[in-house]
Amino acid sequence: MSLFSVGDVEFASRVSFNQYLTESYSVADDGDLYVIAGLTDYSWPEFRTLLENRGYEILEEYGEIVKMACDYGTDGRIEFYLSFDRDTQIILFYTNMRKSEEIENTIEILLRETPRVHYLYIAPRVMQDIRETIAADDPNARVTQFSSHRVERSDIEARIRPDFSRTIQYFGDDGLQTMREMEENYGVVPRLMEFRIPDTSNFKINREGVFNLQGGDLGYLFEHVETCIENALRVRRAYENASFEMVRTTGQLEVPTAEPASISLQNRLQYHEVEDFKASMKENDYVLLDTFAEEGSLFFSSKVIDQEKKNSFRIKANEDEIRVFPQENKDLGSFFRFYEFIQNSIDEDASLNLEAQA
Repeated sequence: MSLFSVGDVEFASRVSFNQYLTESYSVADDGDLYVIAGLTDYSWPEFRTLLENRGYEILEEYGEIVKMACDYGTDGRIEFYLSFDRDTQIILFYTNMRKSEEIENTIEILLRETPRVHYLYIAPRVMQDIRETIAADDPNARVTQFSSHRVERSDIEARIRPDFSRTIQYFGDDGLQTMREMEENYGVVPRLMEFRIPDTSNFKINREGVFNLQGGDLGYLFEHVETCIENALRVRRAYENASFEMVRTTGQLEVPTAEPASISLQNRLQYHEVEDFKASMKENDYVLLDTFAEEGSLFFSSKVIDQEKKNSFRIKANEDEIRVFPQENKDLGSFFRFYEFIQNSIDEDASLNLEAQA
């Protein structure tokens, strides 16, 4: 399928582009629409150069919206429209090409693996809030598919066999009720939800910031996209207030100083859980160096190397808080990846202490 056309219109922002699509996009004519959200700490000229260096080609420019393409494999090719918010550095990719083929082989790899870039992670509580808001607004709304999971050694509460990892894929018109039951009994957190809202909209959301319109009102889906963006920007605030610098003391002597981002834990971290915490980190491509743990009033510290994002930082933790100290090269994508790891492996109610960052 070829990329849908937007004619010769110029757009001042993603808001005007979203409004245009809401009024003109047809799933019947153009197929499912995918909106893939990400964020970065690159400026637009830097990000544009990064894309071009990775084989992405600009085909057309429509004001603030850019049409791009990228070849992959032996004969694969994706085309999409790109929105880059110069104030917030939020990135949105729009395409009607296949998620399981074109999107997974290009955009998803770019967002997952590129330093200083990440997909727009949607926290478990945010996904649950969206679900419950939809259910409260329309009693006829249904969740017809969901995917949830629980990792091994998770500290998230579960009534039934909490020591087991599990993945649940569910299809059925009673998905809303089943999903709530699975979360309560099996301690799973959501990864994907599919909604059927009569006379309104049909769409999917996954925790990696992929929104899929399957029919109905696109504007309704965009409302939830903006909710997820607002939540991601709150996380970004904590990252931006964290800092690292070398401070000159006397003569030629410089010492490092850092201001951490603080992650508050609702599920307290205990000393006997530290080894499981370290094992979970290693399973998620983190390397721990210079690790120290002390019993009693828990104290744990370690240098962390993020092998996926090729970044390093230091963490210091007690029972109620994990502080993340950036090193010389701050990386927004690495910070989001670690925050996602904490929420999906340790404490789904972990939150960023923004007041501590003031």
